[in-house]
This record gives sequence, C-alpha cells and structure tokens, in this order.
Amino acid sequence: MKYLAYILLMAFNLSVAPETRYLSPGAMAVDEKQSLIYTALTTAKAIAVTDIAAGQTVGQIKLKQNPNGILLSPGASTLFVSTGDAAGTVNVIALPGKKVKTAIPTGHTPEGMALSADNRLLYVANRFSNTVSVIDVAKGKVVKSIPAIREPRSLCLTPDGKTIAVANFLPAEASTAPVVAAQITLIDAATNTVRTHVTLTSGAQSLAGISCSSDGRYLYAVHLLSRFNVPVTQLDRGWVNTNALSIIDLKGQSLYATVLLDDVDRGAANPYGICTGENGKLYIALSGSHELMTIDMKGLHESLAALFKGEERDAYVRNKEDLSSSLSFVSQHKKRTALKGRSPREVAYAGGRIYISSRFSPFLEAVSAEGSQPVAIVLGEEPEPDGIRRGELAFCDASICYQQWQSCASCHPDGRADGLNWDQQNDGLGNPKNTKSLLYSHVTPPSMITGIRESAEAAVRSGILHTLQTRQPEALAVDIDDYLKSMRPLESPFLREYKKKDRKQTGKKLFEQAGCAQCHQGKYLTDQTKYDIGSGDGNDAGRPFDTPALNEVWRTAPYLYDGRATTLQEVFTIYNTDDKHGFTKNLNKEELDALILYVNTL
Repeated sequence: MKYLAYILLMAFNLSVAPETRYLSPGAMAVDEKQSLIYTALTTAKAIAVTDIAAGQTVGQIKLKQNPNGILLSPGASTLFVSTGDAAGTVNVIALPGKKVKTAIPTGHTPEGMALSADNRLLYVANRFSNTVSVIDVAKGKVVKSIPAIREPRSLCLTPDGKTIAVANFLPAEASTAPVVAAQITLIDAATNTVRTHVTLTSGAQSLAGISCSSDGRYLYAVHLLSRFNVPVTQLDRGWVNTNALSIIDLKGQSLYATVLLDDVDRGAANPYGICTGENGKLYIALSGSHELMTIDMKGLHESLAALFKGEERDAYVRNKEDLSSSLSFVSQHKKRTALKGRSPREVAYAGGRIYISSRFSPFLEAVSAEGSQPVAIVLGEEPEPDGIRRGELAFCDASICYQQWQSCASCHPDGRADGLNWDQQNDGLGNPKNTKSLLYSHVTPPSMITGIRESAEAAVRSGILHTLQTRQPEALAVDIDDYLKSMRPLESPFLREYKKKDRKQTGKKLFEQAGCAQCHQGKYLTDQTKYDIGSGDGNDAGRPFDTPALNEVWRTAPYLYDGRATTLQEVFTIYNTDDKHGFTKNLNKEELDALILYVNTL
C-alpha cells in the first residue's frame, strides 16, 4: 500500500507538505475506475487527490486561484476546475500529473460545470454574470454565453444529453410579488438556447444543488422553503424556514412536487449538495444540521403517484401546496445520518459508498449505501480555527437554533440577503422588510432598515435570541461579529463595462449632481442617518429609513425597504417620481443608463 501511494505521488508530481491554511473542502469528482477522488479545497488554491483503496490523500494539485467547481472527463484524462471570482477561469488539467494545460476565461465566479454528451462542449455556470458559458473544449475558448436568471450555481446534464438544467440560487422577483421563488433554467443542448424557466414553490430560495434521476424523467433540486408571508413569532413546525426537495418533470418541463426534508419537530437545515446513486436513492448534504440524508426515491415516487391519483385518504395533501407544508409525508422514505464533519457541502456516489465533503473539516467522510458509520479520510492539515473561522461556522450552524430549523445563513446566504421580505417583531407586526446584506454592518450603525438596533453587535445578539430562539455563550456572538467584520465586497461584474463605456465618468458625476452622494457618502457609501424619502407604505407610511451602504448594490436586489423594486431603474423612475430619493426625474435615457451603470459598480 505504501508503494502504491509512492507511485501515485510520483505520477502526480505532488507536494506532500503544502502551505498550511484552511482547506474548506467542496466539490468532488471520482474517476471511472473509482480509484481516485479529486476534492476542491476552496480556500487553499488546491485540489486534493485521494486514493480510495488506500483511504488516504496522496497529494495536492496547486492552482493560482481558489477552486469553486470540479469535473472529470470520461476516461479521467482531463480535469476541469472552475476557479476565482471576477477574473474567473476554467483550468484544464491533463491527467495524470498536475499540469494546467490552459486557463480559459469565463464569467464572474464560475462554479458548476457539465460536459455535453459528445464531450465537445463544456457548460459553466457563472454565478455573478448570470450566464452559462459554452466552451468549445478543443478550441479552448467560450463560443457562446447563455443568459440565466439570478446567481446560477449548479448544472446538470440529463441522461439523454438533450437538456442542461441550471439552478438559479435566489429569486429574481420583487419581494412583494404574488410568487417569489428561485427558478430552474432548462437549456436545449442541441441549440444552446433557453427552452424555459421552471418556477419553484413560492418561498424557494438558496437553491444549492440539482441532480437528475437515472432514467432521466425527473430533476431533483434542494433548497430552503421560506415562510416569509407570516410574522416571525415562533419556529415550531417550520413556521419560518423549512428545507425542501423539489421534483421537476423534465418531459413536461414543470414542477411536479415539492416535499419537505424536515421532521415534525426537527429541521433538516440548509440542504446543499445532492447526488443520485445507482441504487435509486438520493443523497443530500444537510449543511446546517451536519447530516447526510438518504431518500428512497422509488418509494417516494410511489407515494406521490398514489397521492396525485387521489388514492390517499388524507385529502388535505392532494393539493400540491398543502404537500409542501407536510412535515411527515417523506418520513417513511428517508434516513438521517449524523456526520463528524461540520457543514457538509457536497456528496458523491461511487462503488456503493457515499463521500461527503464538509467546509469546516479537513477530511472527507465515507458512508456505505447500507448506512454504516462515517469513516474519515484526511485531506490535509489545518491550523486551529481563529475567531473569524469559528464565527463563519456558527453563522452556518443550525444546531444553535431551536429544533435546528435554520441558521443565520438561511436568511443571509454568504452573509448577504435572500431576496425576501420578513415580518419581524422588532418594529411591530404587519410591516415586512426586505432582508439586508450584512456586509459592513458593523462599521455602519445603526442596524436594521429602520435603525431599530443601535449596532450590529446588538443585532447579532438579538438575532440569536429572537430569530434562532436560543441562548448562546457571549463568545459565540463575538465570533460571529468577527466573521461579519471580516467580509469584503466582491468586484462588481459591471466594473469592466463601466471603465470601457464611461471613460469620462459621466455616471459618477451624475451620482453627485443628483444628490445621491449627499447621503451615500464616504468609504461605506452611507451617512448613517435616517430619512423619510416617501417610500413608506401602510404601517410604515411617513417612517424614516436608515441610509443603506451601497457597497455590492449590484447583488442585493430587490430594492427599497420592502423589495418592491426589482432593478435600479425602477428605483430611479417608477418609485422616485417626486425626486425625494435623488434628483433623477428629468434625466434622459442616456443619463439614466450612465447613472445606473455607475451605481452597479459600487
């Protein structure tokens, strides 16, 4: 066995003593011989290579940027790795070895990938460009860019090779719309054009993972199902956030059913990675509750078929909307396995075993299809977590929530916003507010849209007590503070366009002339003062609102305190006819476009 490890090390020309840093294991790929696993170390600029038979990691492939996604070609001759953010690339690595053959520029933050049936085209989801790049593998360049909806992250090629499914992470509608939900984009692989968008059940957000059934009939998607249309007064029975599996009928290109992964008195928080096994079972990483969920899909589909034929006695679940509220429907078909890893993110099936990577643990876990106890496979060394790292874990940890229904990340994915309105008790009931990004919240007091909390520190502690509904040690709140303080904005996907189109900085000048810079000033683009700009409605009519920091405004739609504006153009036109929110009423189209482009760079 030692000789095998030595041969592998020589073949890959890998270093066994990489620079020590947090690894943050993410996406995985298993070769066809089921001998090696490649794991993206998403904060260590490397790919770990693990020998399955030996049960040990034999080295790393070093990269210039952090990897986001990973994909093996048939025959395992080529490894595709999506890396970076604004300067995103797909690294093409010839195997065996560590040589990067080429780095192909894509869009902003490339993540999920899929190969066409003939292996000629590589599809890449560009999260913040809101596009799917089509790469000609032989030519090594992007030949087409296909529009998605909002933050496409995961891709899945159907078994017949005819459709590419794209998981759009967040809703794109106004928060006041009748249906606010993430969508699945279906792309025709023959023409590389969008065939349709499938809207999920209202409240669906944080759509993290998708997988096709082996027969190609269904697409499975895991996400949160947020009950944002009720006041946040309790957590029992999924009152606020539930965690769901949506099933898409690929032939009908429609939503077939949405079922809950939770138990009646225990949430299955923050479902993330998902894969279909050869045994007809579905495997889901429950990131918030640190578990692996196994679902017998044959049994679940039989129950759904009987239900929709009206054979079930309990008529209340015949309605699909009622089904998505049932906490017991999936009970007989699922199993939960506790993991050692913290915040499991991705799952892979190979040789009758399920492999799980967890962001805050430097190892993979292997679980047999029969549900054996997890076995850890070390990926590398990590330093002891500091306050920032502990705080990030706490932010993503539903075990600190009453009945583990949700984590802080349930409403603030990546510390940002879920695109929904929430009716919290801190400023009265009956007046829902849009979720705010927490970027720079600790240096721009007060907190909350109405400034009801004097500081972000106070908001963190109130959130633990009133939203997670538990009491936690002060040290945990301090760690969360440290994590949120450490967040930095990403480069805007509009910045390069602005530099190219607006060399005279017309947009910036208009930002100042329109009076925007009077309130949105300084490093954090806020004067930290409350104003009544006439946007308040209902119980909030005449209420002053805190001036929000505009950093990363390009990724925080919808806009205004209740999310009624889907775009910045609507903010400046439809909802500013009286010029109380900047002097924009008399701007012509060219000037308005220049202003919006500039604001989108902030």
